[in-house]
Amino acid sequence: MVTEHKLLMGPPLLKAEEYDFKGLQKALKLRPEGIIDEIKKSGLKGRGGAGFPTGVKWELALAETGEKKYIICNADEGEPGTFKDRYLLEERPLKVLEGILIAARAIGANEGFIYIRGEYTEPIKIFKKTIEEAEKQGVLGDNIFGSDFNFKLTLVRGGGAYVCGDETSLINSIEGKRGISRIKPPYPIQAGLFDRPTVVNNVESLAAAAEIINQGADYYTGLGTKNSRGTKLICLSGDIEKPGVYEVEFGSTTLRDILYELGGGPLKDDSFKFIIPGGLSTAALTIEELDCQYSYEGIEAAGSSLGSGAIIAIGQKHQLLEILQRVGRFYMDETCGTCFPCREGNRHIDYIFKKHHNGKFYQEDVDILADIGKAISGAARCGLGQTSLSLARSLFYKFPEELIIGGGQR
Repeated sequence: MVTEHKLLMGPPLLKAEEYDFKGLQKALKLRPEGIIDEIKKSGLKGRGGAGFPTGVKWELALAETGEKKYIICNADEGEPGTFKDRYLLEERPLKVLEGILIAARAIGANEGFIYIRGEYTEPIKIFKKTIEEAEKQGVLGDNIFGSDFNFKLTLVRGGGAYVCGDETSLINSIEGKRGISRIKPPYPIQAGLFDRPTVVNNVESLAAAAEIINQGADYYTGLGTKNSRGTKLICLSGDIEKPGVYEVEFGSTTLRDILYELGGGPLKDDSFKFIIPGGLSTAALTIEELDCQYSYEGIEAAGSSLGSGAIIAIGQKHQLLEILQRVGRFYMDETCGTCFPCREGNRHIDYIFKKHHNGKFYQEDVDILADIGKAISGAARCGLGQTSLSLARSLFYKFPEELIIGGGQR
């Protein structure tokens, strides 16, 4: 039986005067190296999708020299099916703010930004108020909680581009430039915002960091598996009875139990056709593959990836061709166009999906799609290009009878 583990979720945290910021107050008594040691010990991985170790990122940023460093909270939650950061911004913004402050203290930054998706009007409204009240309470500004730590936080409303979920595109957008990815290296921790050392962390990552400092790394490492520590916010959506945001401990359950016990199973008079386990950029899993452990390694062993935690259930009523065409159009529209293979490749993928033959494709088309996918993933600077064909490729592989003329037999 699946039991939700409430570490990041809980009662609303909206009033600064009623929140004690225990994690931040502990952090202020530690040296930056001490904060980073706790985060590294916890095994926290970035929750935006890439899964890079948060403590390592902070350690690298701390080692950078320079008078000015920045921390950026990436709240440009644009991955289809993902809305967990929206929950945190609306219900627990003070936990997010606490994480931003702890990260800033750890890397030596006195200024930061929170970049919130432009369509998130309510989270923007709430977080603006959070910043104003925190400034009044002395949680933002000079000598925070009587320490030598000063910090200024600015909210930036996103411009509505999916690619700005990529950290370098987001940095360009904050600088007032077009939101396109940068060539790496240099990495943001070396030369990010205004060419200064910059750490970009996801909303959930920062909220988790606040809780790790508050409760201690030992508590956090007691949750999850060796390679997937702690808990994860997941978003259930699609053809499922009880969509919403849930929190589960890594390794404590399977993807099937999450769908049927937390999500209530498929809609009435329907059944699941397949599942997208980590957002639109991840490969599909069939119903026979759902007994995998919910962890980074468990989902990977099943043939996909955990991604952002967006679990999208697809029922039998949907035509695969329609899904392919929608996904192809999405990536064609959202590519920033900087990388030629990504721009032209996604345009050609959209063209192939439109020239189907009664809903199916010749094996030659599938082979061309595979070649385009290799070219894009090998040349693209950011995750959009590297993963734009992941879902489509998996559907051709797992449902050849429905999509390939001759059933994929050569």
